[in-house]
Amino acid sequence: MTDSRHHLSALCFTELAAGSGSASSVAELRSGQRSRAMLLLRALVDVADTHPALPGPLPPAGEAWRLLIRAERRSPAAVERLLLHPQTGVWLSRCLRQLRGQEPADAPLWSETGYLYAVAASAALLAGIDFRIAVVVRDGGVMLPALGFALVPDHAPDLAEVVRTAEGAAVLAGPHTVPLPVSGFAEDAPGWLGLRRLHGDHRGHLCSPFLDDVDPYRDFFRRRSPDRLTDDAWKRWQERFEGAWRLVAGQRNVDPSGVAACVASVVPVPYAAHPEPFSASSPEAYGCVLMNGPVDEPDLAAALVHEAQHIKLSALMDLVPLIEGGREEVHHAPWRLDPRPLRGMLQGVYAFLGVTGFWQDRLHRTEDGPARDTAAFEFALRREQTAHGLETLRTHAELTPLGRSFLDQVAERLAGWLAEPVPSVPRRLAAELVVDHRLVYRMRHLRPEPAGLARWVRAWRTRGTPPRELSPASVEPAAAETVPRTALARLRFTEPERLRTGQGGGDDAPDAADLAWARGDRPAALRGYRGRLAQAPDDVAAWAGLALTLPDGAARAAMLRAPEVVLAVHRALRNSGGAVPDPVALATWTGTAL
Repeated sequence: MTDSRHHLSALCFTELAAGSGSASSVAELRSGQRSRAMLLLRALVDVADTHPALPGPLPPAGEAWRLLIRAERRSPAAVERLLLHPQTGVWLSRCLRQLRGQEPADAPLWSETGYLYAVAASAALLAGIDFRIAVVVRDGGVMLPALGFALVPDHAPDLAEVVRTAEGAAVLAGPHTVPLPVSGFAEDAPGWLGLRRLHGDHRGHLCSPFLDDVDPYRDFFRRRSPDRLTDDAWKRWQERFEGAWRLVAGQRNVDPSGVAACVASVVPVPYAAHPEPFSASSPEAYGCVLMNGPVDEPDLAAALVHEAQHIKLSALMDLVPLIEGGREEVHHAPWRLDPRPLRGMLQGVYAFLGVTGFWQDRLHRTEDGPARDTAAFEFALRREQTAHGLETLRTHAELTPLGRSFLDQVAERLAGWLAEPVPSVPRRLAAELVVDHRLVYRMRHLRPEPAGLARWVRAWRTRGTPPRELSPASVEPAAAETVPRTALARLRFTEPERLRTGQGGGDDAPDAADLAWARGDRPAALRGYRGRLAQAPDDVAAWAGLALTLPDGAARAAMLRAPEVVLAVHRALRNSGGAVPDPVALATWTGTAL
């Protein structure tokens, strides 16, 4: 198989650094991904040829490799389609780790390696050449990557064959035969589940990714058996996707042709996320987006932009170095409550730069009403989050010269959006939510050094003045709870009646203090948070809510600057069996030192 030379042009880099990227820029990134996939595939074949557990009942891996070469000679595009198929990337990376003993396998290694033979079969089918090759039967059938799933009876053998002759193509499993559709693999047929595509077409921009519910490697977090969507679920996905694509294709800040070129596969998954809809992408699955449901069209559109940004940046970082090191998970990202590495921060900044642009465009295109108010809030929130993440990167990251140039252009794009006026209520709520997130993160993950903490505790007990220096703190990752205030803030604009009636934004009844905060009733919220802390003094979200609603002064200053110290001192005093201090009094005392 021939190498695919790639060269990153200055125009491509500039487009990407501005937070966008055209179809031609994405084509340059795809060239690099093709080379990467080809090298990984060749490495896998080489490892498989000498591995003691292989080939098992399969023929040598070289047979699949030779079929791929035949297919490429007839149709290079067919082989490229398989090399760049996201699920091929997931399998390649996972299987290589298993063969090298870096990851446990949940099936015999020959069975995991068997996907290679299916990749070769799919490429040969697309190339239209005659062939016969053994493939693995698993999960009740044979997966032909990028094409579909052939169902075979439960009593079928572990191996089948994929055959194409002048008479047609079929999967042969013992005495059982599954004819493959001649009119198009995407269509279902007896014994065949075609890999279907979503379709979005607006203003000449076409986006048609697979909606993959059959490939066992479609979820890059874990292997999944085929789980066919019902007809109604499929229709809902198509309807929501079509509407979401209209929004993506109509906006002006992120090139929709680049988004379409990035998103090759959408995978429904059951993972829950709150207050944001769940979506995810991975460098190992170039072009794949996991989603937990066909959410509202604006949210789905924003998720497509968000994940396309991740996909572009991952491919760019495979070609050019932007950051050195940056793998230590010790930094606060304003969009996640777990400690993050700087490389993850870079990914988040770039993704939310795109999302900021999406909502900025929505704000300017939407007429007055709930949709415009929502766009203003999302724009204000995302630009604030991006700015904080960017500041962390520029303070702590060891950037390459290209990395500094990249972030300089990101900062330039963001600066214009930060200067735009936004109505006061969405601007205030967005700013408070960023502070809220930082407070919860610090109290959940930062632990003051014991000796320094002991000095603060002694000073309080002796009614002395607080130490003049804060206790150094270390990052100790802990379970991160969900804080509902972001979801309630959104209700302020979309369904204000639910805030007034106390219905909130989730399945559980919302807390009265959180509702009061979302409505803008700070005195009632402050009373509510104080009441919560009296009942549950380790309620981190209530401590953060207290900080948001305290009036300006020493107590608020202490909570905003060092909430982990106030909480740690309060906890130590409680655990020692002494009198439990009033949180506001303790925060006021702490603030006199700050």
